This record gives sequence, C-alpha cells and structure tokens, in this order.
Amino acid sequence: MGEILQAIDLSKSFGRKQVLKNFSLHLQEGQVYGLLGKNGEGKTTLIRMVMGIIPVDKGKILYKGAEIKFNRPYYKKEVGYIPEESIFFSWMTIKELMSFNSSFYPGWNENKAKELLDRFDLEGKLKIKNLSRGMKLKLGLVVALAAEPKLLILDDPTSGMDLPTRHDFLKGIIQEILDQGTTILFSSHLVHELEGIIDHLGILQHGQLILEENFEKVKNDAKKIQLVFDGSVPDKIDIEGVLTEQIDGSKWDLAVYPWSDEVKNSLEALHPAKMKVESMSLEEIFIQFVA
Repeated sequence: MGEILQAIDLSKSFGRKQVLKNFSLHLQEGQVYGLLGKNGEGKTTLIRMVMGIIPVDKGKILYKGAEIKFNRPYYKKEVGYIPEESIFFSWMTIKELMSFNSSFYPGWNENKAKELLDRFDLEGKLKIKNLSRGMKLKLGLVVALAAEPKLLILDDPTSGMDLPTRHDFLKGIIQEILDQGTTILFSSHLVHELEGIIDHLGILQHGQLILEENFEKVKNDAKKIQLVFDGSVPDKIDIEGVLTEQIDGSKWDLAVYPWSDEVKNSLEALHPAKMKVESMSLEEIFIQFVA
C-alpha cells in the first residue's frame, strides 16, 4: 500500500507567529496515525490546510499523489472530517441533514447512517438547533462515517463526548472503521486515549515533527531508567539518547530514546549499584519528548 497523504515542507504563519515550519508528514494507506502536540502547536492548522479551509504559505500537500489546492474540493468526497466542534445548518432536522450530505458523497451509505443514528439515540425529526453539544458531536460522527471515507481525519473529536459514547467510539467504532480499510489521522492532546489505537506516531513541537515512527518501534525503543549509586556518583551523564534526567543525590532517573545495547553498556560502565529498565506508556513518551 502506498501513501495516501503527504505534507512536504509546509510552512504557515499568522501575522508574525509561525505555526508550522518546513513540516513534513507521511501517512500510509491503512494506518492509524496519532498526531500529538501540546495545544497551540499547529495540529488544527495542519488539518485545516489538509481540508482546504485555509491556504498553505509554502510547501504542498498531496492526496493520493495529487496536490491539494486551496478551495479545490475534488478530493473531499473521499475524506471524512470530525472536528472538535461540528457546525451544521441549525434550521435543518437531522433527517434533512442526512439527505443534504448524501448528495455530496458518492459512497454515502444510507443503512449505516440509520444504524449510527439509532446507536447514538438521534431521532431524525429533531432540529439541530435544539441539540446539545454532545448530541452535535455524535451527529458529526454519523455524517463523517456514513460517507464511508477513504481517509478519516479526527481533530480532538472526543473532548466533548460523554464517557459511554467515548468508550464506544474508541473501542468499537474505530475498529469497525479500520475493518472497512479506512485510513485515520487522529490528532489529540488527550494522549492516553490513543494508546492501543494508533500504529504510527508523530509528535509535533515548535512547528515541526520531532518524531515520526512506527508506534511499536517507539514503544520498544523508549525506556525509563533508574540508576542507584552506592558510594561515588558520576559528575555528569554524557550518553547519546538521553531525553531527560532527574538527579536526586545517588538516585538518577533517565528517559532514553532510542534504547540500544550501546546505551546499556554505557550506563553499566558508570557502575551503578542498581539499574532498573522499564518501558514507557504513550503519555510518558510524549511528556519526555516535549519536556
């Protein structure tokens, strides 16, 4: 399978504030790509450029090898988009919205739309202006998923969901989407939610990806180390791959990426009385990279 989405040397500024700088991203068909970054790092800006909502200042975005142009919607019939806040025509009923949206998507699945509306307890006769924020988020899921997109872009979609819906979405619906062969770009600052879902990881900081790698490889190569010394303590650590260090007397806590036999041997050469090596969760990995 090839690349479904590429961002190549993207730059974007708003006034004097540069949000993205020479940013590149590669998303393969069939992947669940987790894009992580603190608030304000440019995740939503990237997604809005991918969706053609705002123009690129420099660089280009390719969908299936063809360049995406601002206000050129040809590719959107294959792309589903679920933002943090979905916006609909408030005067419509849910049934009218389904009919309206179906005209834009050749792959619209009426049966799936009905199934999802029932699943989320959304009645077709309800006016959108009378829906709560949580109900609108559910409706946004229905609209995006009933189109059966080739690429689904999620921008912090769970932040306003109630717990049962969030659990169903993360543990059930995501897997159903993947079983259809849909590729997912999942942007979130709720890092713990992506554990067990993503298979590729990108970490965004200061407008650039500081990490883009297979998630299992990152999990295997990211380690937290505790060294305890008995007697003399080394003056400093000069070992490649140390992301962060905390020193409390004779006890050292390190975060290391990538872990290797060479790093292990270098640490053992410091002659600690005790060395404990543990894997890190996705949340711990993210914190250590952006610390």
